[in-house]
Amino acid sequence: MKLRGNRVPGRSGTLYQRTKKKRLKTGKIVEYPLVEGSRDPGNIFHWFWQLTWKEKTDDGTYRSQIASVKPAQVEQVKILIAGNVDLEAILTYLRGSM
Repeated sequence: MKLRGNRVPGRSGTLYQRTKKKRLKTGKIVEYPLVEGSRDPGNIFHWFWQLTWKEKTDDGTYRSQIASVKPAQVEQVKILIAGNVDLEAILTYLRGSM
């Protein structure tokens, strides 16, 4: 799932859900976060969450930036992005609600 603001694409950043695959010493590949049964796309605790945005560098190119979002913060970040809140306010919320 990807959630982006309406105003200017990426203005508030983009919220992504993702998983991480890791190879164990036994050779088995495990997907994190661990979930019993099948992964539910609607369950925020079945995913790692990240906010991504692009920043312009001094040489004029753009560089992607990432901030981790805790599951407890996901719903509020979705509301902030849907309300087209500036990226700085979202990052302040993420830093302040840890």
